[in-house]
Amino acid sequence: MLSPPRAARIASNVGSRWYTRPRAFLLGVLAIYFVSRLFSGIVLTIVGMYQPDVVWFENEHGYLRMTVLWDSFWYRQIVEDGYPSVLPADAESGRLWQNPWAFYPLFPYLTRGLMYLTGGGFALVGSTLALLLGAVAAVLIAILLRDRVGPRVAIAGVTLWSTFMAAPVLQVAYTESLAMVLLCLVLYFLSKERWLAAGAVALLTGIARPIALPLGFVGLVCVWVRWRRRGREPVRAGEWIAMFSALVACAVSGLIWPLIAWWGTGIPSAYPDTMTAWRVYDKIEPFRPWWNTAHYWLRTDLNAALALAFLAVLTFALVLGPWARALGPQLRAWSFAYSLYLFASLDPSTSIFRYMLCQFPIAVVLLGAGWRSPLPIAGVGPSEGPGGATAAMRNGRWLWVIMGLGVLINLVLQVWWVGVIWHFTPPADTPP
Repeated sequence: MLSPPRAARIASNVGSRWYTRPRAFLLGVLAIYFVSRLFSGIVLTIVGMYQPDVVWFENEHGYLRMTVLWDSFWYRQIVEDGYPSVLPADAESGRLWQNPWAFYPLFPYLTRGLMYLTGGGFALVGSTLALLLGAVAAVLIAILLRDRVGPRVAIAGVTLWSTFMAAPVLQVAYTESLAMVLLCLVLYFLSKERWLAAGAVALLTGIARPIALPLGFVGLVCVWVRWRRRGREPVRAGEWIAMFSALVACAVSGLIWPLIAWWGTGIPSAYPDTMTAWRVYDKIEPFRPWWNTAHYWLRTDLNAALALAFLAVLTFALVLGPWARALGPQLRAWSFAYSLYLFASLDPSTSIFRYMLCQFPIAVVLLGAGWRSPLPIAGVGPSEGPGGATAAMRNGRWLWVIMGLGVLINLVLQVWWVGVIWHFTPPADTPP
């Protein structure tokens, strides 16, 4: 049993941690993000010394050369020339070539506007825009996590996300940073049941990133959560209309870009046909590429089925098990729906690492901080008593240890990702 003076000192020390103060919390998140980007920038610069010249480069030198590789070429083309009115195709087979219609317009047009205002080049403006949007995303992630698991775990989760192996993509001319900002805003507004705001931002995702389907699932879950409270908090007609509007906005956002591609080219299937040009197979079949890849490597139907079943169970168990309960229905619904969406729509390739940036809630699970425990690990308040304060401090030490190990692993993998995946070896290489 702790003496009253010592118990009071412990509770006071825990309650006065820097991350419990809102301003210090936000400044800490930004510091973590930018220090992480500094490390990534150093790695990109060093790897860039061994990057051969490719057609994607124009007048870039040093670090900026590494910000315009891969899909950045297409964003630069959109910035400079817009979208083609005629889909390019092979004259003999008729198969479409890869073309800009596969890429959503919000990021390149924002970049073009800033280039006009500042006079900067594509590499500098595009990478800086992505870097700053990534900082906004880090703050939004921290707020989303803080509301569920407390400021300490939120800081640890943002640290893992900021140092993730594919996190260097947050500072190159790619759309990941913008997508994360919009995603977090939709999740925040849905969790606060600000339906119209969530719907408005969801519409923006329709010209930024193809994530409408998983967001629509989250919207349905949020409506169901609200409906369950109807006994003690009746749902008024205006709120029903607002909820329905948010769901419609999520559905419409998935149609915006395919309809624009149809209008721009005169071909109804312009967008899905263009996406097929990036696929290994000649048509889009949900889930099929995962089966074909597993069967290719494991040879038999049984082995392929067992491997995919294990992967699916492991993936969904991360967010559906009791160890993720503290995330709440919105973040769990997002992680579940997004995983299902990736299985259905993505060819299994090295691009999966980049897409996993949107799975930020899983960081809490990997930290072991997603349980709802009577002994809090996200911070303590005066009502928790001295025993709770002591346990929180002890659990907090373990949290930092786990986070430190995770960061170390992340940084090692980040060096590998930049050196092997992001680095381009002509004439062809694995895409990031």
